[in-house]
Amino acid sequence: MFNRSHIQAHKGHPHYISDAKVVSLQKSINFSGDEEELLQIIKNLSDPTKLKIYLLLHKVEEIPVTDITNILLVSQSAVSHALSDLKNLGLVESHRCGQLICYSLSNGKKKSKFLNFFERFK
Repeated sequence: MFNRSHIQAHKGHPHYISDAKVVSLQKSINFSGDEEELLQIIKNLSDPTKLKIYLLLHKVEEIPVTDITNILLVSQSAVSHALSDLKNLGLVESHRCGQLICYSLSNGKKKSKFLNFFERFK
């Protein structure tokens, strides 16, 4: 623990945080293995194309790559690369729709972990 003796004089201040609260806060923000995995998802979704695709897939049940490129006005190679990364993260899945490959949100554990991750900070 850090030496917080200089803060003891501020015990009456409304923003004072006790040593016990400091320890509790430290424990609440430390990352476990699951959270490291979620951090990778967050890093990937910081890419505008990946985030737009992820948000688009929340609005449609499934969609082929060609429609994604037309909606986002992004090259097919950029969309394919982004979809590949999102698929590797377990956020999206693909399946054949006739001659097209369609993408949809995954119903897997990673998606649930990602969506539930932020609940603990409320």
